[in-house]
Amino acid sequence: MIKVILIDDEKHAIVTLQHMIEKFADVEVLATTQKSTEAKELIEKHKPDLVFLDIEMPFLNGFEVLEQFAEIPCKVVFTTAYNQYAIKALRMNALDYLMKPIDKDELREALDKYVNNELITTSEQVQQVSQFSSGKIPDTLALSTQEGLHFVKVDDIMYLEASGCYTYIFMHDNTKHLVSKNLAIFEDVLKENPLFFRPHKSHVANLKFIRNYIRGEGGELIMANGSSITLSRNKKQEFLGLFHKV
Repeated sequence: MIKVILIDDEKHAIVTLQHMIEKFADVEVLATTQKSTEAKELIEKHKPDLVFLDIEMPFLNGFEVLEQFAEIPCKVVFTTAYNQYAIKALRMNALDYLMKPIDKDELREALDKYVNNELITTSEQVQQVSQFSSGKIPDTLALSTQEGLHFVKVDDIMYLEASGCYTYIFMHDNTKHLVSKNLAIFEDVLKENPLFFRPHKSHVANLKFIRNYIRGEGGELIMANGSSITLSRNKKQEFLGLFHKV
């Protein structure tokens, strides 16, 4: 039996979600609250397996609720109406979420992730998402790989390479990580960081790790590890305009 708590400032959202959850025989709703200021006490009292937590609430948002814990004592699924900025942050940091209005199949999928131990919620993830959602460029990303979570400094990423629906992350120390997210998701967040540039549809490069530019129709970028990245013709002038030539 999965024991859950529902936290949302809107009563109708709690009623709707509770009604959906109670149709599943393997889930029990321990408690609900509309007050974000009561959330920490409720979690500590009932010790749930899983919390469904609204992001936008008065007094404390969902991230601030979790930041009250030194170590988050349960798994969390965020619930939110469409907020593009928050969704970017959640996706980038491997946190699970449900869009309102919540779909019953997606709810079941979230519960199955819990059962299969695929939900990971750490204080570091939440801190990064909270900073990003408040308008700060993230300095750390949580990469969800087959081995678990890898926390990497954004500035240490040398380049990213698309591989179908996956992305390879190449680091300055010559390690690499394969993440089950497409390159467009990473570009969407990293475009806020002036260090990152997309020279080609299959790559995003960190400008500080580009060692050479070889002329051509578009050109070719040589990275610090010796890798070559094609510079598309329509990106050539934009790229060259980033630098002062002497």
